[in-house]
Amino acid sequence: MTVTKFAGAALSTAALCVLTALPAVAQPISGLSTPSTAAGERASGLDLPGDLLEPDTGVRPTGAPTTSPAPTIPAPTTSAPATSTSAAEEQDAPGEGEIEARYSALPREVKNALGNPLGDEEVESEELRWREYEHARFYWTPDTGVHIVFGGILDRFVARGGHDVLGVPTTDEEVDRSGARYTEFVSLDGAKTESAIYFTAGTGAHLLRGPILEKWAELGAGEVLGYPITDTTSTPDELGAYNHFSRPGGASIYLTRDNETHVVQGAIRDKWAESGWEAGPLGYPTTDELTAADGRGRYARFDGDGKFGAGIAWSPETGAHSVRGAIGDRYVEFGGPNGLLGYPTTDELSAPDGRGRYGHFTGTGGASIYWSPSTGAVEIYGGIRARWAQLGWERSYLGYPVRGEHDVPLGRSTEFELGFIDWHRDTGEFFDFPK
Repeated sequence: MTVTKFAGAALSTAALCVLTALPAVAQPISGLSTPSTAAGERASGLDLPGDLLEPDTGVRPTGAPTTSPAPTIPAPTTSAPATSTSAAEEQDAPGEGEIEARYSALPREVKNALGNPLGDEEVESEELRWREYEHARFYWTPDTGVHIVFGGILDRFVARGGHDVLGVPTTDEEVDRSGARYTEFVSLDGAKTESAIYFTAGTGAHLLRGPILEKWAELGAGEVLGYPITDTTSTPDELGAYNHFSRPGGASIYLTRDNETHVVQGAIRDKWAESGWEAGPLGYPTTDELTAADGRGRYARFDGDGKFGAGIAWSPETGAHSVRGAIGDRYVEFGGPNGLLGYPTTDELSAPDGRGRYGHFTGTGGASIYWSPSTGAVEIYGGIRARWAQLGWERSYLGYPVRGEHDVPLGRSTEFELGFIDWHRDTGEFFDFPK
């Protein structure tokens, strides 16, 4: 299930203050080419002859981009060191002429695709110059040199605040192993937040930023989670941020209020969405999706209501169900899906008497955890649970369990509010009796 929410919200300052480094994911190309265009969106490449492109080797070098056709721009030179104030004033200003030199060195076909300049070069400071063309922007800083943003990626860059918010490009548009187009950026503030805008024909152009970008790249980028279908967006409580991705079955990365990033996907993500995402009773994720000890099931933990944690567990037989509150804590004490109680077969439910809560599980012979304000959360399972069910569960004369199954001289026993159920080891029989 693909879910997109809050796509127009602004990313919170708190969610973006962490500086991250983007791992390499692709090989730069020497020209600028065009993928097929998503419906209603400008293509992110330029339609150029194939002989202007170099093949993608799948290995991207680290360090400063080496993408051709960007020429090596010589630094301004003077015939002799400045010897007076008037001589120094005649030297070129920082970056002067470098954008024009880059543009002039491009092949004619590329120039035609980028179009003519729309105005003079904008000099915002000694650290930033840029110039608008019909279909592109050129940016220069002393740290990045000259890079070009164009097409659908330029549209998204401008929509998200341009260089005032995202900073300047540190690459030209490049292509990854799956054919997606992207440009990387770094903010101009002290945080130096890194971001990238990715474009595919199926998803359009969307922004990945900061820790979410780093997490996505660490996990294998588009080859694992697919490509972003939202921009990096702040959560409604402004304590976190998220991106949704195109992986079949749905996937998201959340930056939590604790500045951690976690992946939620598939049926577990669907269950979490059903509960209200991070605004619901399960809260923010505190783990990625984990594999259960049996190798068949999956589970993820959440921070719950701040007092009690929460979780969602999934297996092929049971589907995905949530546990939370005191019942969730008791479930974790028993090992969660790896323990005696097994996988949940229900979410937490209200008991028919209106006084308590419960959840059922797959554990030995069937298992449950029941909670009431006076008894707390207590587990019950196996034959004793079956006998209690025959009597009418919590509406029987025994009431709610107050102490889980434990050893007694004759076998095993569970204590209830108003009585007991015992199992006798010698005979295998069960006996219930009042206090």
